[in-house]
Amino acid sequence: MTLDQAAPVAQQVEAPVATPEEIKMISYESHRKLLDEKKKIQGELSSLQSEKKAREDSEAARRGDFESLLKARDEELAKERGERQLLQNRITTGQKMNAVLESLGGSVDSKWYQLIDVSDVVQSESGEIDQLTVSRVAESLKKQWPEMIKKTGVLPANAPQGNGGQTISYDEWKKLPLAEMNKWKQNQVV
Repeated sequence: MTLDQAAPVAQQVEAPVATPEEIKMISYESHRKLLDEKKKIQGELSSLQSEKKAREDSEAARRGDFESLLKARDEELAKERGERQLLQNRITTGQKMNAVLESLGGSVDSKWYQLIDVSDVVQSESGEIDQLTVSRVAESLKKQWPEMIKKTGVLPANAPQGNGGQTISYDEWKKLPLAEMNKWKQNQVV
């Protein structure tokens, strides 16, 4: 049989075509199943990579090739230092951003975060953030982008209370049925 003869048979079998709605919808069970498989495969890959590295290290040590061992350790150390420095920079930037956002005196939508430059905020060696530089950055943001800050309203001290702010004497309150008693707050019963 040649390839030309096998082609018509393959053309007769058609795969079911999914509609765009079916493509968009994925069941939670299948998502969890695929995610679990992915995690399992990643775990196996990392264990195989660590086994391979340990085998290569032991072979190099057996051969007496300490330069390659040292080079591999230096590369690993440089990679770890880079990751640690990146993480430390993210933490520092987050602390500075938090300090600036708190000093603005209102809430700020996340869409404005990219406009906030925290590079002028100074942080000491001990991790303390200099409030003077934070206030400078906040003031410049208030001048340059006043629409960024949403002022949150504060209720006045004499805001209306439940039941119209009325009070009732304790004796009158005791005469009420239980359902009516529950309507009164403790600070309204005098």
